[in-house]
Amino acid sequence: MKRFFLLMTLGFVVFFSTSCQKRQDKTLERNLFTYIVSCTGGSLTACNADCAAKYPNITGDNYPTASTCFSNCSTNCSLSTTLLLLTNK
Repeated sequence: MKRFFLLMTLGFVVFFSTSCQKRQDKTLERNLFTYIVSCTGGSLTACNADCAAKYPNITGDNYPTASTCFSNCSTNCSLSTTLLLLTNK
């Protein structure tokens, strides 16, 4: 009976240890996708120029949306972050 219990315990350990899936890191793919989709024009300069064209006169009414546009350019078009991710892989 003791051997049967030991055999069942080992069987469960082997079964559960082999049934776990390996976690795949998708950080690089997601960040590159964000860069491609969110960085209008493909560079920080082009993205800032697009924001400047959308909001030629920044007033109190459109300041929050213009500020968000420029901030998104700075965040999403950061080549240093993208290159760091590429070299880290």
